[in-house]
Amino acid sequence: MLELVDHVAALTEYRDREALDIGLAQTFMVLFKPLKVAIYSVVSDAKDQRWVPLTMMRPGRPAETFSPLHADFRLLQPLQDVPYRWQCLNTRLSVESESASGEPGTVVTCLPLSSEFSTEEGGVIEVHTQTGLTPEDHDIARRVLRVYRNMQNMFAYSERDALTGLLNRKSFEDTFYKSLREEALPSVDEPQPMIAGEAAAVPMRRVESGEVFWLAMVDVDHFKQVNDKYGHQIGDEVLILVARILKSTFRGYDRIYRFGGEEFVILLRCPDHESAMQALERFRVAMQNYPFPQVGHITASVGLSEIRSSDTPGAACERADLAVYHAKRTGRNQVCSHAELERKGLLQDDVKAGGVELF
Repeated sequence: MLELVDHVAALTEYRDREALDIGLAQTFMVLFKPLKVAIYSVVSDAKDQRWVPLTMMRPGRPAETFSPLHADFRLLQPLQDVPYRWQCLNTRLSVESESASGEPGTVVTCLPLSSEFSTEEGGVIEVHTQTGLTPEDHDIARRVLRVYRNMQNMFAYSERDALTGLLNRKSFEDTFYKSLREEALPSVDEPQPMIAGEAAAVPMRRVESGEVFWLAMVDVDHFKQVNDKYGHQIGDEVLILVARILKSTFRGYDRIYRFGGEEFVILLRCPDHESAMQALERFRVAMQNYPFPQVGHITASVGLSEIRSSDTPGAACERADLAVYHAKRTGRNQVCSHAELERKGLLQDDVKAGGVELF
């Protein structure tokens, strides 16, 4: 019992989702002595939903972690291809399977990471054992997962914009740096100690997609006039609807942030400049055509910049902001690329485009 209390207490010490997932996997490894523990989440592209691994752990080996930002969506398993996970996700109840793919003779117990009352897609944790979990084990797992969910809710509260539900500026920097490609990563096969307090320091394995990360800044045109004419309550409703259009236009593994006011930022992954421009143009058209209640039609100006390997968040945002400024200065309701404007000599170096302050 004291061991369980120690591990539950340790879960409350983690300060980011990745470390918390590793801590949860380590706790299950110690408590249940399984052959393997794996945590999966769900990513989507339109209506196509797939499993993305987050953390995997085996006895005597360091944790393997995977970044959804870098996963090749085409290689991920569709949800329905793993029936026991699919059932667990849908019912939010534990499910046992007699064998796991590639591991005959084992029992896989799949437990939901979200409760039955949650509206989030969530994910699952798999515990691979030779005999399955006992009723007492299930009871312990439920109690540990309750603490885990409480911690996830705390992270969500601190990461999300209260009005729109989008990610907030505070959570931007960490994701930005994760988008930068790493030239060399330590081997996951090198033996390393698994110390609960050092969970965040274990090596990361990434599945490279061959795509490039782009940063786009979105600024709602004439938003001040909306507030002045219709009031801030209607203005807030407009921002909520803009957030919905953004979420419905971009893929589930793209990251969308509200930076404050009428300014939004998108971190997206596309194979080339043309694809990124097409994705943003789809949003611009959807925004232009949407009938906002009481207000009518509203447009947005968008600036795009490729994220460079040596970038800081401020540098990438400054380039995108310059492109937004050009879009607004030359008519609004358009998508402008910093690279194209620079190539054509259309950027004005003496113009300060807002001096974006991130943190």
